[in-house]
Amino acid sequence: MGEQTFNIPDDNLEHHIVTLFEKLECLRRDGGSNSDVLSGRVPARLEVRTLSLWKAVVAECAASFLYVFIVCGAAGGAGVGASASAVLLSTALASGCAIATLTMCFANISGAHVNPAVSAALCVRRRVSPLRAALYVAAQCGGAIAGAAAIYG
Repeated sequence: MGEQTFNIPDDNLEHHIVTLFEKLECLRRDGGSNSDVLSGRVPARLEVRTLSLWKAVVAECAASFLYVFIVCGAAGGAGVGASASAVLLSTALASGCAIATLTMCFANISGAHVNPAVSAALCVRRRVSPLRAALYVAAQCGGAIAGAAAIYG
């Protein structure tokens, strides 16, 4: 069992590299025709019927609920007689740990925007469809209100 080596003629390799760059240049030049297919964009009437959209909306609602619940709970849990620095420290640590954990948990489902401003910015940059952004914002606001209501009653 000896080593196997592959000898590719230099002119053949050069031809393949040139062909690859030509195809990439054609894709870059004609990107408008295939950009919707490549980016996964579909019409709103079809997107609203997909299960992945509704999973993502529920995930955004749950992530916003948990974030507000954890951060408000940390601020309220510091105690009535606690100093301002203790409240700020506990809230900052809870906020940082919560957003890191929620991002890791929900990133594969919805992108873990958690913040309506992030969803709106991604819509403006055309990274998210307007329908998806509107549903995300509604779910995030609803989740945040529910999280605050769960803490403060």
